Amino acid sequence: MSAALFIATALQAYFTCIAAGLEASTQRLLPERGLCPCCGSTPVTGLVTASGQVPRTRYLYCSLCSTAWNHVRAVCITCGDSRTLSLKGIEGDPGAVKAETCDACHTYAKMLYQAKDMEVDPYADDLATLGLDLMVAEAGWARHAPNPLLLVG
Repeated sequence: MSAALFIATALQAYFTCIAAGLEASTQRLLPERGLCPCCGSTPVTGLVTASGQVPRTRYLYCSLCSTAWNHVRAVCITCGDSRTLSLKGIEGDPGAVKAETCDACHTYAKMLYQAKDMEVDPYADDLATLGLDLMVAEAGWARHAPNPLLLVG
C-alpha cells in the first residue's frame, strides 16, 4: 500500500484539528468561492441539506481541514458558470449522490442530497461512489479536484 494514503490521512487529521480550534467569526469566504475559507484547499464534495433553518442549502466540504462552507447552488464550483450545469447519476440508484457536471469547463463535482438519505457523509460517500466517477470520466468530464485519499503513488 502506498505511503501517500497514510500521509493524506495524517494531514487531514492534523489540519482538521487546527481548523476546529479556530473561531468561526474570524473566517471569511475567499474571492474564489470554490476554495476553503479556512485553508484554501479544494472541496471533496458538496452536500445539500434537507433540514435546518434553510433547507436545500449547499455546503462544500474541504478535502484537507474538513471545514464546511456555504456555496450558491446551480453554480459550477470550478468556473462559476451557471448555464451549462446538469446532474448525472447512476440509473436505478436512489439518487443520494450525483455528479454535477459543467459543460463550460468540462469538470464535475459530487453532490450529496440529504433529502434522499439523511446519513450521507461527504467523505465516506465520495469514496463509496467511485462507479459514478468512472461513469462521468468516461463521458468526458474531469473531476474538479482530486480526493487526497485516492492519491496512490
